[in-house]
Amino acid sequence: MVAAPTSGAPYALIAFDLDGTLVDTERHGIPNMLSFLAQTYNILITPETWHATYLGQAGQGLLDTLNQHHGTQLQWDEFAPKRFAALAALEAELGVTAAPGMLPMLRRVVGSGQQVAIVSNSTSPRILAKLQQTTNQRQHGLLLPTLFDGHIFSGIEPGRRSKPAPDVYLAAAAYYGHNPAHCLAIEDSVTGVQAAVAAGFTCWGYTGLAPDANTADRLIAAGAAHTLAHWDEFMPATP
Repeated sequence: MVAAPTSGAPYALIAFDLDGTLVDTERHGIPNMLSFLAQTYNILITPETWHATYLGQAGQGLLDTLNQHHGTQLQWDEFAPKRFAALAALEAELGVTAAPGMLPMLRRVVGSGQQVAIVSNSTSPRILAKLQQTTNQRQHGLLLPTLFDGHIFSGIEPGRRSKPAPDVYLAAAAYYGHNPAHCLAIEDSVTGVQAAVAAGFTCWGYTGLAPDANTADRLIAAGAAHTLAHWDEFMPATP
């Protein structure tokens, strides 16, 4: 059961990261990104380096890190349209795969009356596009774009710093009027865990789509209070 640690009561809000947490966009998206960077900007990065250094970053914050490491001068306004076009083509071809057990888990959680939200470093249009492309959601009695309508928080907004800054989590808690200490975040990356913990959320690490066996240790070291390897393990208390 997922309950607030001080009172035993349910968390006021469960905030889910999206990529690598609710949906398996990174299995194809990361190789595509590495190819895109190599072909478009001559930036060569191995999958291992990407997972260790860049996973979970986005927006100009990601580009600043790339610029620092590779001596480039990438700017989001020029980079984003090219990258989003490549991703849209990839997702139109392959669809978006739900993480194993995620759809039945989400149906249980929402059916209990639990408030949920998506807190992601993707832009809001990209989040909606991925929700629309997620396969098999209707088989589980869900329509994700409708379910999360009005409950999407993007780290890529004017005046908002992307994860690992806490801004997007603070914005989500403020929107619902909740104390961050009464909220739970689920993240798959060190970047995301750092953002949630800095905002005052309890954070659990999700490792079901992780590329290696050391991910759980990295998430715990970053501040995650617990890790889970499959959505079947996630059973929130009823409000």
